[in-house]
Amino acid sequence: MSQQKFLFIYRLPPASGPQTPPSPAEMQAMMARWQGWKAKFANQVVDLGDGLKPGGRKLASGVVTDGAFIEAKEVVGGYSIIAAASYDEAVRVARECPITQMPGHVVEIRELAGY
Repeated sequence: MSQQKFLFIYRLPPASGPQTPPSPAEMQAMMARWQGWKAKFANQVVDLGDGLKPGGRKLASGVVTDGAFIEAKEVVGGYSIIAAASYDEAVRVARECPITQMPGHVVEIRELAGY
């Protein structure tokens, strides 16, 4: 069976006040979990992706504006690209994604069109 590509969109709950950045030890542990997930699913993780910094810009009708982009109950915090034979396999990979261990965080799974 051929592999399709899926986009994992990491949705985070909106910040409710000032955020304390993780300590170096917490950051190191978090990165170890991500690298472990990547190693376990080496055949599926095409691009581990990255997190998104706050802010950004939006281009609409030729006009550039600074973000925020939409009002939402969740914020897109990052992404990964996964190769899987089916949605079921992509969901299996997503279930073990480190972001699912964080309260209120969601993995949205979208199949890429392959244009």
